[in-house]
Amino acid sequence: MKTSVIYHFCHCAGPGITVGNPHKLIFHPLTGLCVIRKSLLEPLKLGPCSLSDGWNYTPQKILSIKGTYYCIQAVKEGMPATLSILCSNPNSKWDMISDSKLHLSSKINSGSTNVCLDVNDNNIIVTNACKCLSNDHSCDPGSQWFKLIESGRRSISSISTLSELNLLELLTKPYLNSK
Repeated sequence: MKTSVIYHFCHCAGPGITVGNPHKLIFHPLTGLCVIRKSLLEPLKLGPCSLSDGWNYTPQKILSIKGTYYCIQAVKEGMPATLSILCSNPNSKWDMISDSKLHLSSKINSGSTNVCLDVNDNNIIVTNACKCLSNDHSCDPGSQWFKLIESGRRSISSISTLSELNLLELLTKPYLNSK
C-alpha cells in the first residue's frame, strides 16, 4: 500500500517538468537556444529552451505567447522586437520566407519595409534587414534563422524542487506514520 501512495505522487516526468499540451518553441539553430522572455518590460532574448514560453503561430501569421494576448511585434530596424497586445498590424505578422523557410519576416514603416528577426551580440532578439535572400554564397544567414519546433514539455517555475519534496513529505508523512 505504501508503494502505491508514493507512486501516485511521483508519477511524473521529473521535478519541475510536466508533459503539457503540444506547443511551439522559437528555436535558433545556430546557437541551439530558444526565444525566451524574462518579463514584459525586458526584451526577448535567446536562452535555454526549457525556459521558453509556448508560442502559437496562427493562420494570420501572428506569433503569440500561448495562453496570453501578447504577440511579437517589429518596431524599427535595428531595434529589439517587442511584445504587444495590438496584434492586427502588419508589423505583428511574421512570414516564413526564403527557400529554407527559416527567416521570420515582418513589415514596418506602414508596410513598406521588410525586416527579419535577428540576434545581436547580447543574444537580444532584434529586427534587421533580411539578409541572404538572394544566391549570394558569401552571405551567412545563421543569426536570422529561426525554426518553429513542436514541444510537449514545459517548465514549471512556480514551485521549486525543494518545495515539491517538502510537499511530498508533508502529504505522505501522516500516512507512513500510521503504519
